[in-house]
Order: sequence, then structure tokens, then C-alpha cells
Amino acid sequence: MDYSKIAGSPRAATLLGIAASHLFVLSAQSAQAEEMLCLYQRHKALGDIEVQIAEKFAKVTQKNGLTFVIAGPTWDVSVFQPRKKKIARLTYANFIRNGPKHIEYFDGATDWPLVVEKSSTEYKGLPAKAYALPFKSKDGKIVSLKHGKVGSYYVNTTFKVDPHIRNFLFQMFHLQPADGIPLKYVKLGKPHRFGQDLAYNRSEVVVTALDTMTAKSKPFQRNIFAVPGGYKTTTESDITFGDKTDDLREIMEDLN
Repeated sequence: MDYSKIAGSPRAATLLGIAASHLFVLSAQSAQAEEMLCLYQRHKALGDIEVQIAEKFAKVTQKNGLTFVIAGPTWDVSVFQPRKKKIARLTYANFIRNGPKHIEYFDGATDWPLVVEKSSTEYKGLPAKAYALPFKSKDGKIVSLKHGKVGSYYVNTTFKVDPHIRNFLFQMFHLQPADGIPLKYVKLGKPHRFGQDLAYNRSEVVVTALDTMTAKSKPFQRNIFAVPGGYKTTTESDITFGDKTDDLREIMEDLN
């Protein structure tokens, strides 16, 4: 049957509706691909960092220039330091298994039960979901939030990214997985101790593992996630810790 002759039929209207819905989805996906999220964040171990995120790309840059970039479809992670002109490449599996070698792992960002506290809120101008980290009883059971909470975890769920990108960020920041881009993670930490179980700070301390200072979106720029060429290929440890010559050179550069 030639459906072109029955354009006014219910079937034709249905087909047109389906086509229109597909065009809407493709348009939405295209709009997402043209945007990137730029976050200025503060991490307990990494310090002040710039985090740039697109659907299949992410880049984390520390104040000293040390940079981590992940990009699909291979999802390999490139680590480079422009000051040293050195680069290392890690497979996705290796990075997710071991994380960044230089990060100082800290108390306060371990796996913990997550309870939705606010399914829709806002943080630093971004739509966010707020999770509470509830107390646990001695037998490990979750205690009602009416008795307080151990911490809070804010994530953005409206900016859609590939799961590989989220996993990269969780491992990069040493945070437990959630269903969005991490914006803030705060948790009670253990008291500091001298040894032999002697605490010099007997009260629990609040540890801000990650916080977002500013957030904005801007048009996607592929070149931002480009990996530099001409650098010496080496190991991540060499880039991160280097040798005495590198250390002396950096000290002299800082003095100048």
C-alpha cells in the first residue's frame, strides 16, 4: 500500500509523530554534545583543581599543571606534566584498579550507605541530588536520619555522561560511586592519634573530601581534551615524583 496517498490517515499521523520524537531525541543529544561542564573544585588531596567534562571526555588539571585526560572510545587515561614535557598512558582498567599513584588517600571517603535526602535541589547553581550518609549501629544496620547523619554527598545528574567518565571521576577523587557527577562530599573522620591508641583529638572531625567552588557550562571544544605530542613517554610515577634534577629545576622556576 502506498502510504503517501493517505497522509491524513491515523497511521500516517502516527508515523510522523514517531519521526518527530526521534528528531527531538537526536536534537537533544546534539545539544548535549555541544556543551561541556567546567568546574573549579577543591579536593583534600589534590588541592585546587579545574575539572572539564563532556559526554565522552574529562580533564582534571591541578594547580601545578599535572593533568589527567580520559577520552572515548578507548577510555585510556593520559597523564602529563607540561613543565616536565613528560606523558604517561594508562589503560582504563589499570586506572580504575589502581587510581592515580600520587593521591594521598585519606580517612573520610570510603564506601558508605547512601540515602536520598533531596532528590532535587541545587548546588553552586547546578541541579543536584543530595545523599545523606546515615549513622550505622554496632551491628551495621542503618540508623534513621532523624538521629543525624555521618555526612553528605551532592551529585549532578542532569548533565549526561558516559559511565566511564563517572567512574574515572570517582577513582580520581577516591569517592564512592553514585549516579551523577560528584560536586561535594563531606564525612565525619576518625580522631587523630599518636599511636598506641592515644588520641590527641578525641572528637570526630569533619572531612571535606571534595567541594565545588564555581560551576558553569560552555560550548564543547574538542581541543581542550587534546593530548600533547612531542612529550617524553614515561611512567606516571616518574611524572608525579620525578627525580632530583626535576625537583631542583622546579624549585628554581618557582623562585624566578
